[in-house]
Amino acid sequence: MPKLDRRVTKTLNLIDETGYDLLTTTSFERLSVAAICQTAQIGRSTFYQYYLDKYDWLEKQVTIYTDKFQALMATREEDFKQGDSLTQLVTELLPDQERLKVLLVIHVDEVDLEDKFQEILQAALPQYLKHAKNLNVPVPYLQEIYASTAMTYIRYAIFHGLDDQISLFMNQAFNAVLAVVTKPT
Repeated sequence: MPKLDRRVTKTLNLIDETGYDLLTTTSFERLSVAAICQTAQIGRSTFYQYYLDKYDWLEKQVTIYTDKFQALMATREEDFKQGDSLTQLVTELLPDQERLKVLLVIHVDEVDLEDKFQEILQAALPQYLKHAKNLNVPVPYLQEIYASTAMTYIRYAIFHGLDDQISLFMNQAFNAVLAVVTKPT
């Protein structure tokens, strides 16, 4: 990806900061390009130079954090059995906590950060299960359980702060589920 001109970067950052600031007090449905432009003190043509509309802006924001989460999960495959693996994962997300708080409450058709995170969590599980033999429940069912419980913790930690005890509980609970659904050989 070519390096962006400093002025372009500054403008994009201004649009992003303004969008997130407005979304702390306004729902996405009520957010308008006009409000972003007025608050950022830029012309509408400047906004439209970079984005098609507010949905395009949102999609680009969700893509940024989806890509970051995907990269974090790729480095986490060996950490599943560690009792603090969820805490480690959320710790990596905390620098973006305020923006994640905004994005996690927006649920717009194909542009839903929580859905994207759950898809990534579901996709990561089969790699961990490759050593589990003779499962007596379907893997897709385990994927849904894992993704929904992990996402519950991630949301909780983003909105309320880290809790090592909950993370440990989540990891132990899922490993207990695996122990129950694995048939003895």
